[in-house]
Amino acid sequence: MNLHFLPNRVALAALVLIGLGCGSGGGGTPSPSTTSSASPPVTAVAPAGPRCVARSPRRIERAATAGASSSVDLVRAGSHVYALVADYDERALHAVDAETMRQIGVTPLPGRPGHVLALDSGLVAVALRDTGRVIVLEPSDDGLSKPFEERCSATVATEPWTLAQTGESLLVGSGFGAALTILRTADLGADRVIPLPREPRAVLVANAGSTAFVTHAVGGIVSAIDLKDPARAPEPIRLQAGRRIAKDGGFDDKSTREASQGYALARVEGPRKDGARDALRIFAPHTSVDPGALGAGASGGYGGPGPRPVAQIVSVVDPVARRSITNHVEGAFHAHLAQECILPRSAVADDNGLFVACLDIDAVLELDPWIGDPSVAERRRFALPAGPSAVALGADGKRIFAWSEIDRALSRIERESAAIVSLPLWRRSGEPRDERVDRGRRLFHSSRDARIAQGRACASCHPDGRDDGLVWTSPDGPRQTVMLAGRIEGTAPYGWFGEHLTVRDHVTHTFTRLNGTGFDMKNQIAAEDFEALLAYLASLPLPPAVAALEAKAVERGKDVFSAYGCEGCHRGGGGTDGLSHDVGTGLAGERSAAFDTPSLRRVRGTAPYFHDGRYATLEEMLSAKDQKMFNGTLTEPDKKALLAYLETL
Repeated sequence: MNLHFLPNRVALAALVLIGLGCGSGGGGTPSPSTTSSASPPVTAVAPAGPRCVARSPRRIERAATAGASSSVDLVRAGSHVYALVADYDERALHAVDAETMRQIGVTPLPGRPGHVLALDSGLVAVALRDTGRVIVLEPSDDGLSKPFEERCSATVATEPWTLAQTGESLLVGSGFGAALTILRTADLGADRVIPLPREPRAVLVANAGSTAFVTHAVGGIVSAIDLKDPARAPEPIRLQAGRRIAKDGGFDDKSTREASQGYALARVEGPRKDGARDALRIFAPHTSVDPGALGAGASGGYGGPGPRPVAQIVSVVDPVARRSITNHVEGAFHAHLAQECILPRSAVADDNGLFVACLDIDAVLELDPWIGDPSVAERRRFALPAGPSAVALGADGKRIFAWSEIDRALSRIERESAAIVSLPLWRRSGEPRDERVDRGRRLFHSSRDARIAQGRACASCHPDGRDDGLVWTSPDGPRQTVMLAGRIEGTAPYGWFGEHLTVRDHVTHTFTRLNGTGFDMKNQIAAEDFEALLAYLASLPLPPAVAALEAKAVERGKDVFSAYGCEGCHRGGGGTDGLSHDVGTGLAGERSAAFDTPSLRRVRGTAPYFHDGRYATLEEMLSAKDQKMFNGTLTEPDKKALLAYLETL
């Protein structure tokens, strides 16, 4: 459900709006090097603290195959194997006996976790996305029945999500903070903070510990980071493949399809030519996207005619050459009814199989790991409780464990027999819950509901309720995807032209553009589903705020924002006046030269900008001459200060 036209989400749309009012947004197809706004501010990392060591004899060791972290990890304690589940919704770390599939213990956490990782030291690291901290825990007893105890913690870049260990270093990938922080495991002091493109989601170490590979929810790349050479900038490995539709409806042989939904990484290990055992292949499950031939102007919906706009793909990356060897998108030519995996969220592999957790189709797929695109060689699929988003493979390769976040169940899959046992996990008592939100969450992430769209989900364009970083063709011309999370309430009207007075009207209009049948409001169940979806949209939280690095610059930027008239359209900094303005951004043939004032909340993480995504960064937009958002030209000091302020909204 591409709410592409929700003005408020329009990222900076008007951002700079400064003055007159509005006209940019967040979500286009910038080059990998510009998918973040200016240089991403990084929250200061805590200095070295007390040593991060266990207080008791070592109780656990990791019992999962090597690979990227997820919300599930496996540990061995004595003769027992346990699954550890990091539960974002309940702010908890669960311990489940892998043999009996009984919940043994639960540890309440001081924040909402992303991934969990068992460390070589026998301790456990957990990334807390909402508080910007990484905590290291120690089991309190041999049976893992008691709550784990915190041993140390560190503040890192905003929204720590994913973890990896190499030697004495703990790598932390931060989503909205767009950074990789390298901490010392001994004391969690920071050795390096490396700015990255937008929305990192998984990190995997290969090449004898010398290279970290990071995938991104948007941007269509895997970043390769040299861990031995601090002077070497991250290298983008492009995952774009296949051919796009051309203006005349044929194929554009010069332009590749875009890529999105990069949440997972996995690897196959084996002996290399030098005899060393290391990663032979790295797998990056994601989604291949053709947003349409932008030069052709308007289209009937989001994306043009021809092969499927959204299709599954697993790119295979050569870890030594640092390039993708996958160049064809077979899934683009499949029928919508194939129920492909277009919201992959986690993956694990060994030399006999690749397993991918698919949030949208409630299944884990087993794929052949030895072909150019494993997604076209499906061997089996395992139907699971709703919303599988994390997967782990036992070190012996016999069992797969998957966490289904929507139904809140941990499943054990027997690899040989395909037998599945699922266990609902503990929930906090006494906390208010809105069943409509849970119901709407299922709808938002389903790619199988024809009422919403054909062959895609709301989350296809709005991962985590944010944006896909793409510019799509539409009946009104090129339009970038806007962030929804935290940008709906109080930002009416909706649509780039401000034509829809309510979210309800706008969402209904969006279903039509996605070739969905819509919800029959005369049918009680359908009406309740629609209300549930709206409730979920309203519940989506803003990404965590990025802390200001230069307080004085931010204060000056706030004054610049006001002096140039930005406050007139963007009330309170990131808000909106609810009006449309002609800021010089309209193109010939537009139905209107006036665009709705978008919200600027979290504008730093919604590149590119303007309704058509013409600017890759905030700085580029503020320097533009083809707009009339404010009078005059920003001086360099004023522009720098304004950027500092916008980064904090």
